[in-house]
Amino acid sequence: MSKFIRIDKDNTPKKAVLLNLDLVATVELAPQSDLLSSNNDEKRMYANLLSGDKTTLATVHFDSVEDAHAWVATHLDVKL
Repeated sequence: MSKFIRIDKDNTPKKAVLLNLDLVATVELAPQSDLLSSNNDEKRMYANLLSGDKTTLATVHFDSVEDAHAWVATHLDVKL
């Protein structure tokens, strides 16, 4: 049976997306790009969820590396 998770866009449940975790082959965790961040955003992180052919299925933004690790542990059952 497939496992789905809900990702709220813009922190709004009305803009939610369901992601089938069976399609995710790779998760890339990285700091937010210097081009996109201000001084207040230095700790922000993002996770790219990629398919087997490296197509980006979703990008999830986090306020800190701890939040990103907690999300991955909760939803993907992997401890970073």
